[in-house]
Amino acid sequence: MTLGEVLARVLADKRRHGEIVRAPAGRAGVAAVRAALSEEFGADLPAAYTEFLQHCDGLDHDGLVLYGSASGPGLVEMNRVWREAPGRADVLVLGDTDMDLLVVTLDGTGPRLLDKVGGDVAGTFPDVTAALVELLTARL
Repeated sequence: MTLGEVLARVLADKRRHGEIVRAPAGRAGVAAVRAALSEEFGADLPAAYTEFLQHCDGLDHDGLVLYGSASGPGLVEMNRVWREAPGRADVLVLGDTDMDLLVVTLDGTGPRLLDKVGGDVAGTFPDVTAALVELLTARL
């Protein structure tokens, strides 16, 4: 299943249950968050995450939170929060689960799950698309 197909199913499920679905991020919102992540953290937003933002600007679904381009929670804001803990300056946090953080290296590659407390690697993925598809599919 593609990222777009999985997102369509997740968003349809949320709507069916009367839950809030965030509108897609516009080009200006994506450009602004890309610039802010680059300037503040030296990080590149992965292309697959841009695709996600073009479907919905953030998502909170069944214990998985994927950060949006701005507030509620936003990528820049949440990376500031997560960087308060030692050992997180070399990653970009894209989202979190109850126990783990979904992170990539600052160049947008190497997606993995890190334990929120200890920082141990809890899972790895071949690319960001695979990470998003796997995490979302597990919650369908």
